[in-house]
Amino acid sequence: MKVKICGVTNLSDAVMCEDMGADAVGFVHFPGRLRSIPLGLISEICSTMGPMTTKVLVCAPSGQDHAVELASSCGVDAIQLYTMSPEQLNDIRETGVKVMRVIRPDRALALEFVDSVDALVFEGGEPGMGTPYDYSSIPVDCCPRAIIAGGLNPTNLSLAKALRPYALDVSSGVERSPGKKDPDMVYEFVRRCKE
Repeated sequence: MKVKICGVTNLSDAVMCEDMGADAVGFVHFPGRLRSIPLGLISEICSTMGPMTTKVLVCAPSGQDHAVELASSCGVDAIQLYTMSPEQLNDIRETGVKVMRVIRPDRALALEFVDSVDALVFEGGEPGMGTPYDYSSIPVDCCPRAIIAGGLNPTNLSLAKALRPYALDVSSGVERSPGKKDPDMVYEFVRRCKE
């Protein structure tokens, strides 16, 4: 199972997550979000990371062109969005940018988006708040690349892992303080996902 460590705010945490086996690292550029960092810093961090780690920009673009511009300006491999229609997402993907779309755990919604994304990120509760919810409600069977996010940590990830998703996505669940990852928690989260 693949692992994405999101909400990375500095180079040392990015390198640590990569060294501990994270498959993807997420950077937030989203006004008003606690872990939001400038595009220049994201670009600097991405330029130092190896080619085997997927770099993801979590952002809120104003439209398709802005999304492509944001992705290219900081050297990420994919963007993670909370908005935009399937048609808009298809337009972005046609430029070569990989797209992950966050949706609530809803089968009809998943079926609406599944053919327009590279992966669906299922998150219950308030997006970006790290609140656990009923992971068993996630329709992972309707998406070949279903990613489970929201409220995960090393002690509860088994609930989401049992659904056999493509990946698990964690942010605050592996932090010692907001925006600062805890090496022991990152190690344990990755280890439990991979075992």
